[in-house]
Amino acid sequence: MDINKLKDILSNKKFKSEKELKEFMDNIIGKTLNDLPSEDSNEEQAASLVYEAYEQPVAKAKKTIKKALALDPKNIRACNYLASVERNVDSAIKKYKKSIKLAKEKLGEEFFEEETGYFWGMTETRPFMNAMHGLGGCYSAKHKFNEAIDIYEEMLVLNPSDNQGVRYLLSTLYLRTNQFKKFKELTDKYEEFYDAVSGFNSALAQFKQEKQSELANKLLLTAHTNNPFVIDLLLGNKKMPKQHPDYIGVGDENEAVAYVFGNFSVWEETSGAFEWLYQFLKNRQEIN
Repeated sequence: MDINKLKDILSNKKFKSEKELKEFMDNIIGKTLNDLPSEDSNEEQAASLVYEAYEQPVAKAKKTIKKALALDPKNIRACNYLASVERNVDSAIKKYKKSIKLAKEKLGEEFFEEETGYFWGMTETRPFMNAMHGLGGCYSAKHKFNEAIDIYEEMLVLNPSDNQGVRYLLSTLYLRTNQFKKFKELTDKYEEFYDAVSGFNSALAQFKQEKQSELANKLLLTAHTNNPFVIDLLLGNKKMPKQHPDYIGVGDENEAVAYVFGNFSVWEETSGAFEWLYQFLKNRQEIN
């Protein structure tokens, strides 16, 4: 049985004693979710259906989600799924906002006051955090950068460990909006993580402020040394794949592809940035 599914089911059950809990656990050992007793609540049955939906093709999944919502109209993961497959961004925004509202009502104000700083580590917060992540992405797609920044900043307050990688998205948004003070504060906070985003974004931030200064060139050299694939992809010397890579490693080509997918626009919008990269590569070739 999937451990996350089991956590969801247990969180919805109200056991009156340890004996009752033990009897329930003994009853499900060796069984699948489909084998669970028929007295499961509507919420539990809905949770099971939602997990099934996430493994199904979209057309079939939507039907499964509809069944889940009929059982539990306040199932946040079900609402998140519908938002995630929504083709219209404005409609997706409305759906994610609904998820966030439901999640806040379910968790309660006291929970937020007491558990801020520890979100994502608790399973019950994840549907809310996923909805926030989705909403931030929708705002970015609509070029509502300040709204997206507000969302991501709140997420980092709730979960400073940043299991969802929000800092990478926020880094680029700070660059796009020329918020260099906030960019530096973010970079300093997570300085132990050195990757293509922190390296190339730091170089670009310096370039946006000082153009081809000695420090900007030094930062670009460091970034290029740590990942020599990024610049060729940014300049189009090497063709980008059509899809985002499933797995990335620090310094590898997949990381470079992921970086360009997420950050090409901010380079393109920066006057003189591509010329700077071109001159950098030319100088490197002359030296070698």
